Amino acid sequence: MSKTLITLDGPSGVGKTTIGKRLALELNFEFFSSGLLYRVIALHNEKTNSFNLNEFEIVSNDPVVCKVDGNVYEEENLYTPQINRKSSEIAQLSEIRMVVSNVLKFLFDNSNTGLVVEGRDMGSVVFKNANLKIYLDASETTRSERRIAQSDNKESVEDIRARDSRDINRKISPLIIPDDAIVINNENKSIEEVIEIIKENLKLQ
Repeated sequence: MSKTLITLDGPSGVGKTTIGKRLALELNFEFFSSGLLYRVIALHNEKTNSFNLNEFEIVSNDPVVCKVDGNVYEEENLYTPQINRKSSEIAQLSEIRMVVSNVLKFLFDNSNTGLVVEGRDMGSVVFKNANLKIYLDASETTRSERRIAQSDNKESVEDIRARDSRDINRKISPLIIPDDAIVINNENKSIEEVIEIIKENLKLQ
């Protein structure tokens, strides 16, 4: 039986990780957030002052633990304001995006039943031939409120706005609605409603 690939794209704070994890659990797929890889690389750079990435291993998916050139990085250490800014900045570098893309493709190739993967360019660049592409959206106000709550007030509305600007305006793989993507505005929808819409669209593929 062929494996299934679902991409979730959209701006910060739109619920990609929360929805992606729940969706993957219901479908018995694996889930991965591409943003975590950028965070790992950002932390690696902070620790080593280098972007040399000779060996990159995902030791665990949940929680995420990565090993980069002998250094181990755990998910619980990836959510600081400094790493938030750094990861968004390095995501503009083509060589870093290539590393992340290759790791994600390796993950899908080695998944058993399928993969739900979220990010900013999953359906538009990394997995153009995904079985189903979803683009999640909501207003800046709603997304800011969600991110502020998730980060225990460590992220501000200005942080969200700055990240949106970098993601949309970067030259390499900007945030766009992928071709053939299903756009879901979850401003006034529950997680269950969004997942049901995605599952119904998956049946049509």
